[in-house]
Formats: sequence, C-alpha cells, structure tokens
Amino acid sequence: MNQQTAKIDLLAEEYLTIGEVAARLKVKPKTVRNKMASGVFRKGVHYIRPKGFGTRFKWGAVVALLEREETGTPEEDAIPMARGYRLGEPGKKTNFAGSLT
Repeated sequence: MNQQTAKIDLLAEEYLTIGEVAARLKVKPKTVRNKMASGVFRKGVHYIRPKGFGTRFKWGAVVALLEREETGTPEEDAIPMARGYRLGEPGKKTNFAGSLT
C-alpha cells in the first residue's frame, strides 16, 4: 500500500464533529447545521448520530459531495423537495398536474 492510498483510506474513515467540519470548510457551525436542515448533508450518507456521541460527519462523504458539486453531476442538480423526492431527477417524469408518475 503506497502513501496516497493510505491517506485516502484514512480520510474515508475519519469522523468529525460539527465544529471540526465547520473549521475545515471555513464556515460557522450554524452554516453546517443549516445545510443539515436543508438536506444538503443527509443523515446516513454524510453524517450519523450515534447515541451518546452527538453528530459525527464522515469526512470522506463530505469531500465526495464537494467534489461532485464541482463537476455538477445531474443527480446533484436536482432540487430536494419537502416530501423526499428530488425535482429534476433523471428518470423521474412528472405529468401535467405536477405529480410524480
């Protein structure tokens, strides 16, 4: 295993608090919480809430999200809606009334 592979493995397994993620992203902790509430960071994908430890972010998933947004993949261009679906998601069709089919 070379050094670069070891570094990637370390990043993928690193769990950070809200404050630590905010510091690395150079934003305030409130901004991270707002991103959680708006659905940018998703529970189970980007962060977990183990009992007794508080919220922990998977740093590898946060980095993957940032890099995915740089490239602008179609999945992330979809708009998250209140009922859990994403507007503009490829493969989803809406009829004239606006409901998903």
